[in-house]
Amino acid sequence: MDAIIKTGNKAVYPIIFPSDYSGLGSINCYVYQNGEDYTLIDAGIKNEEFEQFFYQKLKDYNIEINQITRIILTHFHNDHIGVVNQITNVYPIPVYASHIAIPRLKCEDDYLQQKLTFYYELYEQYGVPEFARERMLKMENTLHNKEHVIIYPQILKLREGQEVGGLQVIAAPGHSPDSICLFDEETGWLFAGDFLLANGMTSALIDHDDSGNITNPFSQYIDSIEKMNAYNVHTVFAGHKGIYENLNEVMEKGLSKIEYKLQKVISKISEGHHTAKQLGEAIYGERFSKYFTFIISEIIGLTLLGEQRGLIVRKLRNGEWHFTIKSLIEHK
Repeated sequence: MDAIIKTGNKAVYPIIFPSDYSGLGSINCYVYQNGEDYTLIDAGIKNEEFEQFFYQKLKDYNIEINQITRIILTHFHNDHIGVVNQITNVYPIPVYASHIAIPRLKCEDDYLQQKLTFYYELYEQYGVPEFARERMLKMENTLHNKEHVIIYPQILKLREGQEVGGLQVIAAPGHSPDSICLFDEETGWLFAGDFLLANGMTSALIDHDDSGNITNPFSQYIDSIEKMNAYNVHTVFAGHKGIYENLNEVMEKGLSKIEYKLQKVISKISEGHHTAKQLGEAIYGERFSKYFTFIISEIIGLTLLGEQRGLIVRKLRNGEWHFTIKSLIEHK
């Protein structure tokens, strides 16, 4: 049994499910106890093995499922929402998530169609539609078979600064636009979702806002990391890998990693790799096609960050983005 973390009348019961999902080693969720109040933070992945593990962990902790007061989701990804429908079908407790997450969790038709259009256009403009076929087929399948992935109970909106169950909501976009952290100021406990793991950053995934415009995930990630300096965090309960206590060090590593990756992209552009496909293959080789979704998000996000900083220039040529280093343009 994983160690229970206790302070006064508060406790955290970790549910750490060993898994090779996305190479992350585990899928984590937590029961947070505040007196007689129990909150489930995230809900794992939807499969029979996780469900059995989840209920066995509750039994090990002597927690009855009907003791759980609410469920809070840190973001909409499928490895965080697994048992929500199952629990709420029997015990209609409230479910909370960022207001940005709700159209995604509810698989609203307008959102799914907007998402499909956004990614079709995105992959065309970045010259990689042949790599994206599998992902686009999955999106189309979701649009037509959403009953398999939709979250059915009502979802209550959470916004920055709101408090629920003794936890303060901190908007922390970067990994996803709807990502939130939950902070217990008294104990210094931070439930971080996929904000930062013990070994550093998770993927900064390209997404779109409510208007269908592209978000800048690395810029968001940097802002979220810098924002977290204002909080006196003692222990971080992350969505994958281990629980850790060195958040400041991890944040510094995260910022350094972004700068390193940005310089790598700039270097490759200066060597003559001017498209997203060329950059992905130059930096990652054969892994580009194998881990396409993650790598293309990184390449697009870094070029957007470089453009924001005035380091990279993007130009559409025959409908495809081409990248040039600004200093090279200025010297021509």
